[in-house]
Amino acid sequence: MAHELGPRLAEQDFAASPALDGGDSPDFEEESLWFARSAPAVPKLKVAVDCLFSPLKTWVGMRAYARLISPEVGEVVRALPESAWLTDNHPGRESSHHGQIELTIFDEYMRGGWYGPADLGDKDNGFGDDQDVARAAEWVMDCLRGPVGEWLSRRDSLPMLIDLAKHMEPEIVHHRPCPRAHRLRMIAILCALNERPADAADLVAWYLRGGRFDQFDSFERATAFDIALRERFPEYADARAEPA
Repeated sequence: MAHELGPRLAEQDFAASPALDGGDSPDFEEESLWFARSAPAVPKLKVAVDCLFSPLKTWVGMRAYARLISPEVGEVVRALPESAWLTDNHPGRESSHHGQIELTIFDEYMRGGWYGPADLGDKDNGFGDDQDVARAAEWVMDCLRGPVGEWLSRRDSLPMLIDLAKHMEPEIVHHRPCPRAHRLRMIAILCALNERPADAADLVAWYLRGGRFDQFDSFERATAFDIALRERFPEYADARAEPA
């Protein structure tokens, strides 16, 4: 598969990469290929594409993901005191320690990546020959040229990411509109790392002032996060001290 995907992804400046998620994976046995590129307009941010292959006897197929990842942000997250973390049941807690800001699944836009049960006796099902491999690679590229590329294009600058951090979505438990805590926190750290302390401070102040927290965050946890950033980034502390 790498020989098919590698040259095609190179046309979009992706290069083969080690796994950037710390080896996290779904609950089934799998193999993976990772490709990454730097985000030209956002220093310290990588755009990654990873393709997961199931080698199980009952399933032969692939799923693909696009991710925004900043290892530098992950370093900051790992150094936070536990009081500043999101709750233990946050599904992205482990990935945040590796700097994952957000991901999207190719299959949400274009069906075709998961080729399904291998025991159906269908010669076109799964990766049975070179034609199947080429078809899967083309599916990845069609997604990148289309809906996944559009998803990435809406996230290719810090101002866009800041606007995204403030986007309200229904919270799962009570369905109240609120910003996604994980994404907002990661983007605030990314701003601070990129010498945009005022943007980071404005974002966190807006978050605390609004008082809308999803089921994984709280005013107390967000306040501890704010204090930790003040201690880590003196320029952020100065910006937070300035009157709004």
